Amino acid sequence: MQRRVATIYFVFFLVMGASAYSVIALADAPQMELSGEELAQGDSLEVAGETYTVSTIEAEEGTVVGEMVWTNESAQFSDTLSSNTTLGPGQLAFDGQDARYTATLENGDTVQFNGSDATVELNASGGNFAVVQEGNVSATVAVGDSFAYRGNSTTVYAVTADGATLAWGEPYTLFVTDTNDSVRAVQTFNVSQRLAADPSVENQTVTRDDGEEYVVYRANGTTERLSSYLPVPDEAILTEGTDLEYARNASTIANISADGVVLEWTAPRQNTIELEGGANVTLNDQQHVVHFPDEERVVVSPDVAEYQQTVREQDGFKSRQNGLWGVTILSGVAGFLIVGMAFLPVKD
Repeated sequence: MQRRVATIYFVFFLVMGASAYSVIALADAPQMELSGEELAQGDSLEVAGETYTVSTIEAEEGTVVGEMVWTNESAQFSDTLSSNTTLGPGQLAFDGQDARYTATLENGDTVQFNGSDATVELNASGGNFAVVQEGNVSATVAVGDSFAYRGNSTTVYAVTADGATLAWGEPYTLFVTDTNDSVRAVQTFNVSQRLAADPSVENQTVTRDDGEEYVVYRANGTTERLSSYLPVPDEAILTEGTDLEYARNASTIANISADGVVLEWTAPRQNTIELEGGANVTLNDQQHVVHFPDEERVVVSPDVAEYQQTVREQDGFKSRQNGLWGVTILSGVAGFLIVGMAFLPVKD
C-alpha cells in the first residue's frame, strides 16, 4: 500500500514538473520591436534636419556601448587675450594692417621648393596642398604649417577650393588702453629677421655703455641706434564691435576691460553622444531610446514608451519563467524523495 501511494504521488509530481517544463519550452519571450533602422558603425541617422553618425560600437565587460557624433555648424566660441599679448600674421588679421602680407596659390601654380620648380595640388577637404615634383609628391603642407615662398617664411593661413592663402609679416602686440575702452595693436619688429635681410648691416646689434642697442654698418663700421634704424611701427586702434580674424576665425571684439580683450566667433564643433543600451538620449531636442540588437548594430528610436513597456513585459516573462523552473525542479526533487522514502525498509 505504501509503495502504491508513493507511485501515485510520484506520477503527480512528474506530471506537474513536465507540464511546467513544457510551458517553458513553448513560451516565446516578448520581442523588442522599435521603429527606426538598425545602424552599424559609420551609418548616419537624420533627426529634424540634424545628422548623427555612429562612430563606435563595442563590447565592454559584457555590455555593448557606442558613440554618435554630430556637428554644430554655428557653435559659439570665445577667448580672452590679456594686455601685452603678441600675435603673429598666422593668428591675427584686421583691416588696415600694414605689416601683414598674403598671397594665394591656385591649383596648378608653380612654386620653388628645395631649389627646384614644383606644382601645387590643392586638397581643400583635407585642408592642405601637395608640392609635386616630376610627378611625385615631395611634401604635403597643411593649414598652420610654415612654407617658404619667394624668400619669405610664410604660414599657411587657409586652404579652400579657390586656393591656398599664405600669410607673413611681423607680429602685433595688443595693449588695452588706460581707459579700458579700446586696444592698441602695435607692430612688433622681428629685429633678427630684419638685420639678416639687410645686406648693409651686421646680423647682430651691439650694446654700448649707455645701454642702448646699435646696428653696425658693414661698409665702414659706423653705428646707428636701433630705435632710429627701425621704421615707425604700424599701429591701429581697435574698439568693441570691431571685426577681425583671430586664429583663422572671423571674430568680433565683444568686450574690452582691464582683464583683457574678449573675442567671440562661431565655427563648427563636433559633439559626442554616449550610447548605452536602455538609456535615453536627446537628438535635436527629441528624446530617443537606445537598443543594441547585437554587438554590431544599434537602434536609436523615438519609441521610448514602447521600449519601456516591452522591457516590463520581458521582465514579467523572466519572472514567470523562473517560477516555472522552480516548479519543475521542486517537483522532480519531491517525486524522487517520495519514491526513495517509499522503498526504505520497514522495521517490525
